[in-house]
Amino acid sequence: MELKIGDFGLAAKLETITEMRKTMCGTPNYIAPEIFDKINGYSFEVDIWSIGVILYILLFGKPPFESSEIKVLLI
Repeated sequence: MELKIGDFGLAAKLETITEMRKTMCGTPNYIAPEIFDKINGYSFEVDIWSIGVILYILLFGKPPFESSEIKVLLI
């Protein structure tokens, strides 16, 4: 019994721990708030957010943030 979670379609390798990305991308239900910060950018911390969302779904059977409209999720 193996559990594998992977979505490398938008993966990017950060060369240093201080390197920041500013590309706005991600799945609406899993996207971290830092991704919307176009001035400061984001780093690996957004992955921790996404893991938290996955754990929430595994525990409660539904995403923590749901809406029939994507715009509502991104606000």
